[in-house]
Amino acid sequence: MNSLREGPINRREGKAVTSSSGIIIGRVQKLLHGRQPIPERHLKADQLEAEVERLLKAVTAAKLEIDGERQHLNDIGTRDPMLILDVHSMLIADPELLNNVSKRIRKECVNAEWALRQEMDAIQLVFEQVEDAYLRNRKDDVEQAGRRIINQLLGQPESEHGLQAQQDENEPIIYVGDDFSVSNMVSMWRHGVAGVVTEQGGVDAHNIIVARGIGLPALVGATDILDDIKDGDSLILDAEQGLWVLNPTQAEQIAYRKFIKAIALSKRGLAAFACKPSLSSDGREMKLMVNIEFPEELDVTEEMGIDGIGLYRSEFLFINESTMPDEDFQFEQYVTLVRRMQGKPVTMRLLDIGGDRPWLYRDLSGNDYGGANPAMGLRGIRLMLRHPELLKIQLRAMLRAAEEGPVSILVPMVSYREEMEQVRVLAEECRAELGLTVLPPIGAMIEVPAAALIAEDLAKASDFFSIGTNDLIQYTLASDRGDDEVAELYQSGHAAILQLILLAASAAKKAGIPISVCGELAGNPEWTATFLNLDMEYLSMSASSLLAIRRYLSRQHYQPLLD
Repeated sequence: MNSLREGPINRREGKAVTSSSGIIIGRVQKLLHGRQPIPERHLKADQLEAEVERLLKAVTAAKLEIDGERQHLNDIGTRDPMLILDVHSMLIADPELLNNVSKRIRKECVNAEWALRQEMDAIQLVFEQVEDAYLRNRKDDVEQAGRRIINQLLGQPESEHGLQAQQDENEPIIYVGDDFSVSNMVSMWRHGVAGVVTEQGGVDAHNIIVARGIGLPALVGATDILDDIKDGDSLILDAEQGLWVLNPTQAEQIAYRKFIKAIALSKRGLAAFACKPSLSSDGREMKLMVNIEFPEELDVTEEMGIDGIGLYRSEFLFINESTMPDEDFQFEQYVTLVRRMQGKPVTMRLLDIGGDRPWLYRDLSGNDYGGANPAMGLRGIRLMLRHPELLKIQLRAMLRAAEEGPVSILVPMVSYREEMEQVRVLAEECRAELGLTVLPPIGAMIEVPAAALIAEDLAKASDFFSIGTNDLIQYTLASDRGDDEVAELYQSGHAAILQLILLAASAAKKAGIPISVCGELAGNPEWTATFLNLDMEYLSMSASSLLAIRRYLSRQHYQPLLD
């Protein structure tokens, strides 16, 4: 298939609120709430009739499924839902639907799932244009009935119908949806998705931070991209400039392919800074580390020469499990990171979850919601101190891992000195129970403005500080970092942010404890010189930013800002 096509009449373009990095030229796969991804496969001419027969078998199976449900309802004496099932049965058996899908299979040489999805979308579009509200809402019945057939098709192994998938490697799939959770992003990445675009989301929302960390090209807050978009449409995802182009012209695709080659050449230039010391032009060291959520992310950092892991977000270990991880399970995950770093430091953040991660929050707190505003509710160390038995399990696992390499423990959402003191008491209990002699450094995350304002007092109970700039900006400017409605207010250049960072840095210097930065500002070259001159021990960032920051650092001259 030729991937360079002239863009049709519905060519559109737009911007995103924020992005990761990378450029993808591919084809759209809409992934809305409740809709599973449908693979498009191109078939040979001698496979088409077998694919039509496969469709008919799926329709028969879906019809039998409905008949079974009707019988069950009849047996228990419930009749009202039968009307809905009757509608679905009628839609599934509609000869016009089957005829149109069969025509698509033969004409476009595609698999049955893809052809059915396109036909369902076309039918739903007709319903949406009907003035009568009752009839307009019938599009949901089309979706539900069609999904029964799709489920049957997706449940058939390919060996049953002898198909050999033929995907064009020059046209990767880009998932486009209203919003994707952090776990969605990770799942897509692990399954080899080329890129992701969402309509919702704001600057430094959790999902885009994860996308940057794992190197997944992504756009967040791409307003109106879902308007009139269809599966199979061509799309340019420009995560370097935060742009998207739907159904681009052939000339645009050619120009972007040249752009992709230029970026590749630029990255080769950055390769000269791989495994080099992280030094300023006059030899001042400021270590450069990475933020990670999953051990697999280290695969892309091995050739960079990272100075360590500056932030391991332990909550992602919990998010991916269906039950609460026990001590041994956590220890195995933590010690894997420590061993892999071979003596380089690892900073592990204690569990930081709130109402933004519902099932985990519910299991910990016993509540279904995180309050009116989960970002400022019962989360981080506030939540963990309510459940000291769970906190001790995590502390014990981290202390055991620290026996095999340099580990520091970071406490999130600190706003009182007493919180650090309570964590230290529990850590000492765990150390004694385990029979260990040394307690690893325990530090406070400076992400609540109150923590910066009382930094001198907080330093008395902390072995180090780490500035979490993402939440620090959010809380200082009262702008939710995940809300695209206030995205323009989330500004790292606001004078108040620098003042709070100065307070924390001054307090750390006075107390003689190290301070670092682990938020997204660490990967922003506009702040590199400032952090160098504030004597930050290290910056921890997404792996994709590290070599560029090392190059930028090499051009700076140390000019201390603190007495």
